[in-house]
Amino acid sequence: MKYFVILFAVFAATSAKSVTVLKSVEITDELIKNPRYLLFERDDGLIQVEDLETAENNTLLSVSNSQVVFYVYTPNNLSGTKIRANQATNIVSLTGFSLQKETVVIIHGWNNHYLSPVNVQIRKALLQKKNLNVIVVDWSSIAGGTYISSQGSVRAVGNHVGDFLITLNNALGYRLNRITLVGHSLGAHVSGNAGARTIGLVNTIVGLDPAGPLFTESNINNRLDPTDANYVHVIHTNDGLLGFGINMGHSDYYPNGGSTQPGCGIDLAGTCAHSRAYIYYAESINNNHFLSRRCDSYTNFRNSLCNLTPTGRLGYFPVARSAQSGQYYLQTNSASPFARG
Repeated sequence: MKYFVILFAVFAATSAKSVTVLKSVEITDELIKNPRYLLFERDDGLIQVEDLETAENNTLLSVSNSQVVFYVYTPNNLSGTKIRANQATNIVSLTGFSLQKETVVIIHGWNNHYLSPVNVQIRKALLQKKNLNVIVVDWSSIAGGTYISSQGSVRAVGNHVGDFLITLNNALGYRLNRITLVGHSLGAHVSGNAGARTIGLVNTIVGLDPAGPLFTESNINNRLDPTDANYVHVIHTNDGLLGFGINMGHSDYYPNGGSTQPGCGIDLAGTCAHSRAYIYYAESINNNHFLSRRCDSYTNFRNSLCNLTPTGRLGYFPVARSAQSGQYYLQTNSASPFARG
């Protein structure tokens, strides 16, 4: 899986290029101080740097059936079946999708695809013990481009996913309130836009460390916010770097403070911490052990000043709605199993 981090310096030797590949040893302190640059770690360990001022912006206003596809999994179809949005009315006969079961839709982020760890781990955890439909959205044909174009296209991709879900409702009578959207990074904002397309009628959205770069607090038209579903549950693990450090849900969970995660070491690029959001969520699906406490800050939580405040549970399926609105804190272990109970 590839990840990104904001950099802060000017590459004089490569300023004419929008994308530059560096070795990790070339990432100095000076490269961590200019929001013009975005960095992510490639599968080969090299660091790809994107210049957000010169990168090509191929923002899409709409997407086609070939650009966004859907993989449908069920307890009787663990290998999955690929369909397109224009095949939604035939989803039952083509894939074994059950109109009687709940559905979880998983949406990946930038530079991912349907077989990326975020999709595989969550899908396997869901189908291990839950009797439901799982749909994995693959928008890698768009998410594989520059970050700036991928970020700019989340609304169009979300609208396409939302229209697919509306077709299930209108043509097959499959109610939108039986659907949970789970999105990681840019996928969290795609989920928000998909939910908004349904006028917030989907049951739940789980936002896993929603992406931060190029999003703003004031503009909710292209990002996740509480109006996008009946209930929005957000897990923050890398706020201020790869994640967006604001409350975006009815309940927002901040494991270990929400910025860095134990066991991740220095984690300069935020690679480890950013991925912990979906790792924690996948672990939580079949247990309810991520006990959290509502608090106004992680400092007060660590100083035991919130020991009498309401509790909540990070993740799980279905997400518990008993938690009062607000921000919740918890500590995790540094390795699996991460939940402390």
